[in-house]
Amino acid sequence: MSVLVALIALGGLAGCVVAWRRWRVARRELERVRATFSRYVAPSVVDVLLARKDERLFTGRAVRATILVCRIRNFAHFIEPLTPEQTLRYLNEFYGLAGTAIQRHRGIIDTFLGDGIVAVFGVPLDNPTQEDDALQAALDVVRHVVAMRRRWAKQHRKPFTVGIGINTGDVIAGDAGFRERREFTVVGSEATMAHRLQEAAFALNAYIVAARSTCASHLDDYQLVPVSGVPLAGVRRLLDAFVVRGRNRAVEEFTVPVDALVETTIETPAHDAPVPAPEPNPAAADAELPVARPRPRNATVTRAPASSLGLPELKPGWMFAQDEDVHPIMPDPPPRRMRYEDGGTPLDY
Repeated sequence: MSVLVALIALGGLAGCVVAWRRWRVARRELERVRATFSRYVAPSVVDVLLARKDERLFTGRAVRATILVCRIRNFAHFIEPLTPEQTLRYLNEFYGLAGTAIQRHRGIIDTFLGDGIVAVFGVPLDNPTQEDDALQAALDVVRHVVAMRRRWAKQHRKPFTVGIGINTGDVIAGDAGFRERREFTVVGSEATMAHRLQEAAFALNAYIVAARSTCASHLDDYQLVPVSGVPLAGVRRLLDAFVVRGRNRAVEEFTVPVDALVETTIETPAHDAPVPAPEPNPAAADAELPVARPRPRNATVTRAPASSLGLPELKPGWMFAQDEDVHPIMPDPPPRRMRYEDGGTPLDY
């Protein structure tokens, strides 16, 4: 009898150990999901993901998503006279403006760029209104940046402007990276196309350029100017998109919460003893400094026939050597000649 009781006790103990281990695994997975997605989406979306208990959250899967890429125009030139502390302050303000608008319209922050931000709509939760949400988020970002100009003027700081590209298509969403660091992201040619549309926004001197796939079902909801036939760098297909000028409905005012514009605390290093300046070296001063010169081009470049796209301003394209690539490379977009205008009203830059 005592043996039977001991066996039952051992079985109960083993069951408790197994249950405890399962609880630990589930707890770690729960913490992983919360730690991963809390960096990209609003807390309410994280709660929905946790409630679903979907084991495929980190599994790469094909989805239809809308990608938004926003960057500060001429950021390298903009920050050239600024100190690193001033640059970081501008970036924190921009991330606060853009991140608030993106999460407000059910988007997730995919990546913080050195001069911009990448957002995705339609993942990890399905969103049937992802195109409309992305367009509204883009307009909010522009509206918030313009509204900040008055505050920057009071602080005697110069304003900046942004360019946004939006594209909708099939991408792969999932956990990517390596063992030491992994992140949830989207990859695919449609994501790359969003970056090219953002570059086209700078070339067209427009705030927002959205692909036709994004605007097709919202032609009556927004003020759209069609743009087509413009080549994009690194992409074989031509631009077929719209410049988004506004929404036909009434817009809201500047609605970014004050605590969204968080500044990074910077510690001032202790002042050590001054370092003596090095003694001048006359021999080094008289020596001629090296000059960078381009290497002579020995190989000849095979010229392609003139473009038949009906765009007279395009220069003839060029081709790689026949042993490398047999497909012609699209020429770079022509330089901007004037401000982009619609109905005689130029964009405010």
